Amino acid sequence: MPESGERRVRLWRRSLFMFTRTSREQGPFYEAGYKDYWCEGRSNENLTPDIFGFSDERFCICDLSMSKQKGQEIGKYNNCTPTEYIWKNIIGLPYEPRRSGLPFLITDEIGLVKDKGYNLIQVETPVNVAIEDLDDERLKEVLLKWQGFETVEPSFQLLAVPESSIEELKRPLAGILKWAAAQGNEWIPVISMVEKLLGYQFRSFSEKSRGALKRNISKILSDLSRSYLLGYLSYDRGGKRFRIDLDIDNYQSRSAFSNKINEWLDIKPIESFFDDENIDEDED
Repeated sequence: MPESGERRVRLWRRSLFMFTRTSREQGPFYEAGYKDYWCEGRSNENLTPDIFGFSDERFCICDLSMSKQKGQEIGKYNNCTPTEYIWKNIIGLPYEPRRSGLPFLITDEIGLVKDKGYNLIQVETPVNVAIEDLDDERLKEVLLKWQGFETVEPSFQLLAVPESSIEELKRPLAGILKWAAAQGNEWIPVISMVEKLLGYQFRSFSEKSRGALKRNISKILSDLSRSYLLGYLSYDRGGKRFRIDLDIDNYQSRSAFSNKINEWLDIKPIESFFDDENIDEDED
């Protein structure tokens, strides 16, 4: 996975950790009572913030960013509200929650200069929390004293997110394709790849965002079946499924398939780094 892909997934893991707990640590939102969340859900205003967080009485909005410029855009969420379907049917609240305050920009950008109009949480060490407007006093208290995570964030088995680019999806998909090759030429639904990429957070993302990820995966599989993995990968566009035709018990077949995957990833085998034309040989 390109550096940007690894960085994006880590930012998402850290952001989600803020709403959850492990046996050794709890995130600040979780500590303040925000124990439920919904990712990339459509709001009443037809907007899609990265995370809606919920306590028993309130909701907050979090938008994740790896850019120094994102703070200029987050103002669009100032009046954003979750739909009744989200807070009632998905989260299970008995009544409409109140807004906690301005939206949160969660970033891993160190030294970000904060603009007006949002609350800032910088999750990369050194942690920086800047609260501009927050009506929930308990949440404000917890966040202002938070010094960052004391333990490594859980993986959630999260390998990619719906907003991951095609290029960022390649490396995690390569691992899944190798797994698929060991399944004995069975047809595998594309949605299974979505489940493996989103891990334990599969049901935390909206159906629409899962669908966007599924479409990107389908495009990749379709392209691979006609290029790098021609003769190995069969893609059924109508059934949204694929299979790998490979003699898994044959070492040469496994090696050839692996080389094709590495070629797709642009990973060169060790011997390719040694070009005979660039090696000086002693002459008698």
